[in-house]
Amino acid sequence: MNYKTLTLTLLLGLATHTGLQAEEMMNHAGHDMGQMSQMEGMNEMGEMAMTQGVITRIDAANGKVGIKHEAIDNLKMPAMTMVFRVAEPAQLKALKVGDAVRFHAENPGGKLTITQIKPQ
Repeated sequence: MNYKTLTLTLLLGLATHTGLQAEEMMNHAGHDMGQMSQMEGMNEMGEMAMTQGVITRIDAANGKVGIKHEAIDNLKMPAMTMVFRVAEPAQLKALKVGDAVRFHAENPGGKLTITQIKPQ
């Protein structure tokens, strides 16, 4: 067997094997995937994953808040200071710059959004 034939045989075998793995991974027949988006951000106890932070700025008119936060596990984001949208801008009324908070953030449609925020 020459090297070209051997290489082609190995590549075809690998492509077939990889294709089958991908097909198996994507086959969700019989599984209820409707709850997946609801489960994202939940911890083992079924509670929302909350992150600690400190308010650095509030833009109530635009429904945004700046927070210096610890790592956000459900978003796999390291600790940093950044601005988030707030799903319910009314939640900002009880907050002021310098407040320590616990919050839950999600990333629907690529827009980092706080769905819950509570002063500590």
